[in-house]
Amino acid sequence: MMGDQLSVVTGKWRHRLVVTTALSVLAMPIISNAAVASEEVPADVSVADASGELAQASETHSFDIAPQMLADALVLFGQQAGVQVSADGDMVRDVQTSGVSGDYRTEDALKRLLAGTGLNYLIAANGAITITGSVQSSASDGDVLAPVMVEANAIDDDHAGAADRASSIYVTQKDLERRNPQDIKQVFAGQSEVSVGGSLPMNQKVFVNGVEETNLAVSIDGARQSNRIFHHSGTNLIDPSLFKAARVDPGVAPADAGPGALGGSIVYETVDAKDMLEPGQNLGGFVKGSFDTNSGTFANDLSSYGRAGNLELLGYFKWAKGDDFEDGANKQMHGTGTDMRSGLLKTAYEANGHRFELSGEQVTDDARRPRRANMQSSSGDVSERIYDMQRRNFVAIYAQPDADGLFDPKASVSFSNSTLFAPVNDAASTGETENFFVKLENDFNLSENDTITAGVDFFDDVVTYTDTTLDNDEHARNFGVYGQARLQPLDPLRVSFGLRGDANSFEGVDGSEFEQEGVSGNASVAYDVTDFLTLNAGYSNAWGGVKVTQSYHLYSPDYSAGLKPARAENYVAGADFHHDGFTFGGGVFRGVFENVRNTTSSSLTNMDDFETRGFNLRAGYDWRNGFATVSYTDSEITVNGSLPETYDAQYLGAPLGRILALEAAHTIEDYNLTFGGTVDAAFKNTDTEEAGGKALPAYEVVNLYTEYRPDAAKFLTVRLEVNNVFDEEYSERGTYGQDYDSVAPLREPGRSFLLQAKATF
Repeated sequence: MMGDQLSVVTGKWRHRLVVTTALSVLAMPIISNAAVASEEVPADVSVADASGELAQASETHSFDIAPQMLADALVLFGQQAGVQVSADGDMVRDVQTSGVSGDYRTEDALKRLLAGTGLNYLIAANGAITITGSVQSSASDGDVLAPVMVEANAIDDDHAGAADRASSIYVTQKDLERRNPQDIKQVFAGQSEVSVGGSLPMNQKVFVNGVEETNLAVSIDGARQSNRIFHHSGTNLIDPSLFKAARVDPGVAPADAGPGALGGSIVYETVDAKDMLEPGQNLGGFVKGSFDTNSGTFANDLSSYGRAGNLELLGYFKWAKGDDFEDGANKQMHGTGTDMRSGLLKTAYEANGHRFELSGEQVTDDARRPRRANMQSSSGDVSERIYDMQRRNFVAIYAQPDADGLFDPKASVSFSNSTLFAPVNDAASTGETENFFVKLENDFNLSENDTITAGVDFFDDVVTYTDTTLDNDEHARNFGVYGQARLQPLDPLRVSFGLRGDANSFEGVDGSEFEQEGVSGNASVAYDVTDFLTLNAGYSNAWGGVKVTQSYHLYSPDYSAGLKPARAENYVAGADFHHDGFTFGGGVFRGVFENVRNTTSSSLTNMDDFETRGFNLRAGYDWRNGFATVSYTDSEITVNGSLPETYDAQYLGAPLGRILALEAAHTIEDYNLTFGGTVDAAFKNTDTEEAGGKALPAYEVVNLYTEYRPDAAKFLTVRLEVNNVFDEEYSERGTYGQDYDSVAPLREPGRSFLLQAKATF
């Protein structure tokens, strides 16, 4: 078998791949265990016969590999079995496995791992395993070149598979490549648990099971984000072109997620040079250009990356410019033009088991927007003004990636800043948030499956409002200490529990000061009832302290009442079923939040209690060259015991109601052609009508794409998207103001065609 191959090497929790190149047809002896009963061998897995039995293949190991992408699962399989596993990269790309859990002989576990994938395997005399697409001839070990180490496009999570990750939502680099996101909404396409309100990157907010992201611990490359600037803008201005992965921990967050994780956490990771380089490549880059027909938006991406010895360097720049778009009724949405620039500079040095990383990221949007940027108009006011928004993120990280003993440290220092210039009452004004964050932690790896993480963190938040007459600010500091145990006391049972203590100090715009301390705790459990059924549950009681307010409320300060620290209780429970490519799952959730700061222009001390509850359902099927998934979420939010209008819930959550999401894709290998799409739908929600406003209307939106990589120019990828195929006139369910007669909410773009070409070198 000729061509590039992916091989697994061991390393604690690291999803790392080795690339080998075969010089000739494999001729290695193939060993099979003839004693395995035929009913134990999946019908689609072929085993080549040989004269003897390989010792490694007959050894029994404890396996704990959850359903996931096969490339990632093979890494874990190699680690847990102590063998090298090789697979052609194109062969396993986008293939899902139902996983394997329990005590099995190596070969029996491999059969279960490959069940339903249509793939086979070969075992060499030296114990190395090769994943194949059909029964292969044998070849000698001497015909294989020495491996070259590269990083995989896989989930890079030190604690993947732990009980506190049982309900986590992962977005991998492959997901991002497939979805080709132009904004944060498309990052989570096809996942009903995560909704994104707003039709522009600068006014979008993320909601997880109905909870707004300021009540979650949000980080980018480990840098804590605390960006509350203006209630008419979004929270984090993000260009997803920079991302390689994202993870959402809904509801219950572990202690090491950071301070303020009242309703869970969101983790974003930007790309590294090692993620972009092909096997054996030391210098690379790409140029990408796209055009959107609806708004006439041109976008250009340029990146170069490389490594020399132990040093890595990556640079990336994007520029996008376009006019206002039209909604599904062919009505121009004024103030929706594009004028965005983003960049990332990242370097790393790794030697002798030590890795140092430095990164700087910036996103800028300075187009004209509606006077209230999160709505088309209010009381008929359709005027525009400049919204010049900028977010910056700087991070320094030290780690020992291959450490697997009691000393496995990680340290990070970061600074993030968000600034908005938006004239208020015709006067120049600027809102700014700054966050300095330090985190020091160590993983005590007691065994391959048992880890205790302990650490400390500190943040310093400052929010400022300035104009021609005012210069007001609020200041919050927090010191935290935490520990999280992730253990597997029994083969089918995984548990995770943790505590953190926080000391918080707050200084208000009027000089008033508050100091308080609090303790948070969490516990999660996952139990593998069978090889294909897992049950999970979790609980957290999280203390949030007092957070700074959004900066544009500081122009009218009022401290008529004392602030209190926020606290939340979260409950989650669910089940996952995986068998022969089919997946089914679901769960219930409830979050009870107290004393959450929800300031208004007349009161900086307004605090609300709110509650979210509901359930999620999901199903899917994976085949050799494609997949289809569907998810459904039904959530409800109450504020101070009553159903809210969207104004009452704007910094708490959103009345999302019933959401349906679907994603599917298929690749025709012979033609290098991939096609797929997503469906986003929401059912009518009358909760806001009961609260005194209008009901939120239903909608169904279909987005399709096709991608082609010509044989004659494999460096080139051409993509065509048709978004909002049926020209639906709608606002995404999390968009503010749809329940008011006096507000014309921002609509989403109508039918649009996106043509994109990417050349990689």
